[in-house]
Amino acid sequence: MDAKEYNLEISDHEFKLKGYWLDQIEDFGQAVEYPVVIICPGGGFTFHSEREEEPIALRFNSFGMHAVVMEYKLIDEEPVYPTALQQLAKTIDWIERQPDSRHIDKKRIILAGFSAGGHLVAAYNGAGTDPELRKRYQIDQYIGEPAGVILGYPVIDMTIKGSFPNDNKVLHEISNDPTFWKTEDLLNQNSKPAFVWQTRTDNLVYVINTLLYVEKMTKLGLPAEYHMFGSGIHGLAFGTYVTKKPGKDKYLNAWTSKWIELALNWLQMMKLLG
Repeated sequence: MDAKEYNLEISDHEFKLKGYWLDQIEDFGQAVEYPVVIICPGGGFTFHSEREEEPIALRFNSFGMHAVVMEYKLIDEEPVYPTALQQLAKTIDWIERQPDSRHIDKKRIILAGFSAGGHLVAAYNGAGTDPELRKRYQIDQYIGEPAGVILGYPVIDMTIKGSFPNDNKVLHEISNDPTFWKTEDLLNQNSKPAFVWQTRTDNLVYVINTLLYVEKMTKLGLPAEYHMFGSGIHGLAFGTYVTKKPGKDKYLNAWTSKWIELALNWLQMMKLLG
């Protein structure tokens, strides 16, 4: 495997990518093009959780996928959106322009987002697939599109009382544009298939978020697989010792940890892997 860091820039905002590229296997006797997953970690738009970066990337590597971690714009003196949306569009474009020697299957680009990163991925699955919105937010200049999305305990609707961000000031720090407040409303007939999971007992991002998203996917007739686990806190990542915070057993959940295997099955079922 070849692991490298890259710096890209959009609208005078520099952002970092971390690439985890699979090597070719000589025993195959021929070159293999691998799908690639772009991972957007969580962190409440104030930091990027490393628990949802390399551990997730390496697990997707083990499935036979390249992985790229994208550290998108966080809250600062300017709102997160639309810059974060543009950064994701540029990352997809950047992958499209990688040389053939990288052996990327560019028809199978998957977006995976967790928590706040899930909001970005969900927003892109709407605005990024709508020609009018692509033009409005200046992402129509970029090439490439995802083939599917994976959402883990994602922020979907930021207007739900009691759920993240549950603070009008923070809401406007994320976006002054109401278009980005309810990503379920951005879904359209061009949106991509989705694998979505969350826990019923998530007390930071209420489970109604994912229910709203999957309900809209269903109404539009879009392929979706949804798993609501009966227990578990927000931000479990794998729910195993790999991503457990030291001394905090609440980050262990053997049942919820099955989500990654379910996602693998879904990718194969959708012919996005294998």
